[in-house]
Amino acid sequence: MKAMAASILVLASIVTIHFALGEPPPDRPAGVDAQHWIPVSDKLGFVDTSPHPFPPGDAMLEPPTEGYFMIRNRNGWHRIVIENPLKGPGTSG
Repeated sequence: MKAMAASILVLASIVTIHFALGEPPPDRPAGVDAQHWIPVSDKLGFVDTSPHPFPPGDAMLEPPTEGYFMIRNRNGWHRIVIENPLKGPGTSG
């Protein structure tokens, strides 16, 4: 009985490892280079459009990143557009 339980545990471990390691990396929208794509999940990502004159360094010293989010559904990738962003405290307009 112990041998059967051990065999099932080994088989389940092998199957789990196979599917965990065999999964392809998340893809990105067509026309977006790998160095500009920041995947958040398999259905959401950020496209970095800011110019980078310096090699990446300390994130606290770099200028803010510019870009846009993209979301994937069964019809493909779609750009998210925010039409009325919320204004923070102390901003006018």
